[in-house]
Amino acid sequence: MLYRCQYHARATMNDSAISSDTLERLRAIVGPAGLVDEPAARAAYLNDWRDLFHGASPLVLRPASTAEVAAIVAVCNEARIGIVPQGGNTSLVGGSVPGAAGDEILLSLSRMNRVRHVDPINYTMTVEAGCILAEVQRAARDAGRMFPLSLAAEGSCQIGGNLSTNAGGTAVLRYGNARELVLGLEVVLADGSVWNGLRGLRKDNTGYDLKQLFLGAEGSLGVVTAAVLKLFPAPTDTATAMVAMPSVEAAPMLLAALREASGDAVSTFEYMHRACLDILEAHTDLGDPFDARYEHYALVELTSSRPDAGLGALMETALAHAFEQGIAVDAVIASSGAQAERLWRMRETLPEAQKNLGAGIKHDVSVPLSKVPEFIVRATEYCERTVEGVRVVAFGHIGDGNVHFNVMQPVGADVTTFISRGGEITSRVHDIAAELDGSFSAEHGIGVLKIHELERYKSPVELDLMRALKRTLDPNNIMNPGKVINQS
Repeated sequence: MLYRCQYHARATMNDSAISSDTLERLRAIVGPAGLVDEPAARAAYLNDWRDLFHGASPLVLRPASTAEVAAIVAVCNEARIGIVPQGGNTSLVGGSVPGAAGDEILLSLSRMNRVRHVDPINYTMTVEAGCILAEVQRAARDAGRMFPLSLAAEGSCQIGGNLSTNAGGTAVLRYGNARELVLGLEVVLADGSVWNGLRGLRKDNTGYDLKQLFLGAEGSLGVVTAAVLKLFPAPTDTATAMVAMPSVEAAPMLLAALREASGDAVSTFEYMHRACLDILEAHTDLGDPFDARYEHYALVELTSSRPDAGLGALMETALAHAFEQGIAVDAVIASSGAQAERLWRMRETLPEAQKNLGAGIKHDVSVPLSKVPEFIVRATEYCERTVEGVRVVAFGHIGDGNVHFNVMQPVGADVTTFISRGGEITSRVHDIAAELDGSFSAEHGIGVLKIHELERYKSPVELDLMRALKRTLDPNNIMNPGKVINQS
């Protein structure tokens, strides 16, 4: 449940948990340029961006190289000191914030922000973990290529964190999650040794695919310091539309029809319920693009690297057929880049705008695409039956089965009373997803917030395998301890 940690008291730092000699050794590795000593500056690293998770640490270190990371990890392993790797600190589950005891080192990768190499012929680029995602995208564009990972926090999140959390975003439908965009990794292991797997190979059938162990592991098995990323041809033709649908059941059918009609050129298919447009109308300068009110919408984008693809005409033809089939009832097709940007702003502004509704119990679930409508209907009916006046705000990357299902407090409701129902509501929403062969965490990860959910929904075999990996790769439990998986 999203607000489980909201009311926790702020932790106090406990420097005595780590010896002064060890602290001095760690300071010496990075030097003055790699230390964050000013209290106000430290707070930005020790509290998450939503101000829900608060931690403490005697040291915030910002190494400038893989060698410095390795030296830090070796000292911490020797002294049995926990390390919390941190990228842009945009985690939604508390995965990048240290614990309250003050006995862990905060390791920020922000100074390791070089693009080491771009190979446009091999369609790859090698980047360090601290590179801001937007800068990675820009470097790819400068080389005439595209890096497709895109999400709301791309101006501040770092690629190392994206890979360590297996980030999703708006382009998963076409290009896959973060783990599918990686060819090689450089990782500092828990004993301080460095695994250099920075190979730009698409075929390398030489045993276990070791990089997959660290992608999505949230820093609990090692510290990702660099990666070889896949690049793609830059799109030269784009068609963007907001489509109104008669029902949520029509959404997967509309997506299938568009994929077939476009030769699978659909790069985005984002669902928004009517409640989303009401929020945008009330709290932003973005009005309803339609003259009539509808209950269900999809933001659709087609892209192609062929300049003569004619996607605008193709979109019109495909939607005309969708109208005939009854799976679309209205559409606004962007006729300029500015209009397309406005439609995108509606989707991108929504997470921030919905905060105006007050407290919320948020869920990041995924189910097979064909079962998304059933999930939304069942979960909505349950929530509206359980809490009178509750406001369900459902939206997300429906093209890959990921629904952000947010349950907002009734108007005028007591916040504490509403939040106290969070455990009950979240359990049932997650149960519905599980009953539909889905997942309780589609793209946000586990961190601290969802450890108990992991233990509830994963089988004993899966949990045993995860613990065995953790014990093998991190026998002293120093890598982001207390996150993802309990050692017991």
